[in-house]
Amino acid sequence: MNIKKFLLTAMTAISISATLIGCGGDTDSAATVTDNLDLYTPLGTYPVVKEGVDISFTAFAPLLTNITTYAYDTNLFTKHFQDLTGVEIEWVECTSADKKQKFNVMMTGGDYTDVILEMQNTLSELSLYGSQGIFIPLNDLIDQYMPNLKAVLEKNPHVVDAWTATDGNIYSLPKISGSLNNQVGNKMWMNQVWLDNLGLEVPTNIDEFYNVLKAFKEQDANGNGDPNDEIPLTGSYKSWAGDITLFIGNMFQPMSNSSKFLNIDEDGQIFYAKSTDEWKEALKFMNKLHDEGLFDPMYFSQTSDQLIKLASNPAAAVVGTTVGGSVTVFANTTNHERWGQYTWVPPIEGPTGLISTAHTPDFGKAVLSITNRCENPIAVARMFDYMYDAEGKGTFANEYGLEGTGRYRLAEEGTKNYVGGPAEVINLSADAAKDVSWGGLGPGYHDEDWLLMFGVSDKPSEEVGYLLYRAGQDYIDHAQDIDTMIPPLAFDLDDSRILVDVETNLGMYLDQATADFITGKVDIDEGWDDYLEQLNNIGINQYISVHQEALDLKLSK
Repeated sequence: MNIKKFLLTAMTAISISATLIGCGGDTDSAATVTDNLDLYTPLGTYPVVKEGVDISFTAFAPLLTNITTYAYDTNLFTKHFQDLTGVEIEWVECTSADKKQKFNVMMTGGDYTDVILEMQNTLSELSLYGSQGIFIPLNDLIDQYMPNLKAVLEKNPHVVDAWTATDGNIYSLPKISGSLNNQVGNKMWMNQVWLDNLGLEVPTNIDEFYNVLKAFKEQDANGNGDPNDEIPLTGSYKSWAGDITLFIGNMFQPMSNSSKFLNIDEDGQIFYAKSTDEWKEALKFMNKLHDEGLFDPMYFSQTSDQLIKLASNPAAAVVGTTVGGSVTVFANTTNHERWGQYTWVPPIEGPTGLISTAHTPDFGKAVLSITNRCENPIAVARMFDYMYDAEGKGTFANEYGLEGTGRYRLAEEGTKNYVGGPAEVINLSADAAKDVSWGGLGPGYHDEDWLLMFGVSDKPSEEVGYLLYRAGQDYIDHAQDIDTMIPPLAFDLDDSRILVDVETNLGMYLDQATADFITGKVDIDEGWDDYLEQLNNIGINQYISVHQEALDLKLSK
């Protein structure tokens, strides 16, 4: 099928070849590639091995949703992939729930496979196994034998930066999903029917936001005759991306939970966003909302299920505004009658003119490492480069299987995508499509137009995916600048223990302190110095210092 081609942009600075080869410092990554070049066909051709050559490797892999096995005689994509490349995979499978335990046992025992798939190891873990010589450097393999991935990385240099260890080596191939909704999940949803009832527009700045909430409370916004049943702003911080304080906090300063609220200033110094004067002012604003009955105190204890029950009140809508990654955080997908009343609120301009929203940058996930047991690393590289092909066929087949296997169908002529352009495929239910694909196992790449290949119904406004795509367009341009956020960093064992201890205690304290400030249990001005002192007692300065040292080391390489 003719899947939309990826658009490749030129590098504005150094070439990816220099990045991949030159970042190795004193480490000779080429020494790890000891494969026999006579086994392979010319680069860019399939199969990747010459006729009569038998190459296989073992691979550890968790079973993803709707996958019972990756075995060649059962899994349709495995058959396609092996037949295409001429390379055989011998699988060591486990459940997704057991993957970490099984992986640790395998690595500790020393009887590990040639390839490790879908472990999503941290940079610290990759660096550890790399320093021990267990995971081999992939720099030269990418540069010399993976032209598709090399092109993708030219377009996404931040992925190279993120997964380059302090020794200059890359120890995993990435999965770059590029989900717009995941990058800007912390979205606000407001009842459009209420706005229409009161003759109001979606707020664009903090003053309009306050006035809308005030009107929701005082003017019987749902029109049922009861002026006291409306809840202007509620939610559940336990819901997906449902942190109201994060959304409002971004009116005062850029901040993101994905970077642990650690920001980088213009001088490259890390600071904690929840210890700034801007955060103090955000708390004061939220306290004002609470004191005037506009911010529901139940937000701090309400579960995600309780939020859905509240927002789905059958008699009348009682929730005016909430925050979450989707309308499904406050209504069931099938309840379009209710969630269809809501519209997204683009990021709101704060008191200083700032327009910002939390950002979860797509640094990619570490999903394929090659161990020192592998005798033919070039075969692995050549094989999985298929997942990064310019037309997206490899990744699509990995996730959805092949045409006619029940996971999708070709779109009829005239079928539209999310932006009204021509669609290529129609997504079908995965429930009955067992073992037709890998379900997205291992390497893959979605570009920014990935979703545009999929068709929508004649009523796209009733599709959650369509709503999220449109909302994401309004959010992504205001996402926190990636240069002000800490990237993935590598830590040694001692530093990792420090971070875990601080994060555990910090999380518990912040939840309570934030609730106390907003609800007025603790006066913000009177309690601020004690708050900062408690952060120091928990270890925030050491926490920042550990990250600063790791960041400086990374940038010095």
